[in-house]
Amino acid sequence: MKAEKMLEKLKDILSAERNKQLEKYQSLKKVLKALRVEKRRYKEELSNETDEEARHELASRLKVISKQRNKGLKVLKELKEERNNSGKS
Repeated sequence: MKAEKMLEKLKDILSAERNKQLEKYQSLKKVLKALRVEKRRYKEELSNETDEEARHELASRLKVISKQRNKGLKVLKELKEERNNSGKS
């Protein structure tokens, strides 16, 4: 009986960790989607802008968003691999 209780506690702990990981994964996906939308918007504005100073500002913002998105995609990939590995064990 004691082993059963210990297994139940372990199951609860693992479930809580999995839920935390899933929540982080979903949250990151939302942020990446928002960054993708912003990136498209800035690209559109950049293509329509004629003022050189404004184009430079838009290009620098676009560069920052692209870097942030790429970092986020790397983290998302790591979380996905971790999620897949934890599901197999």
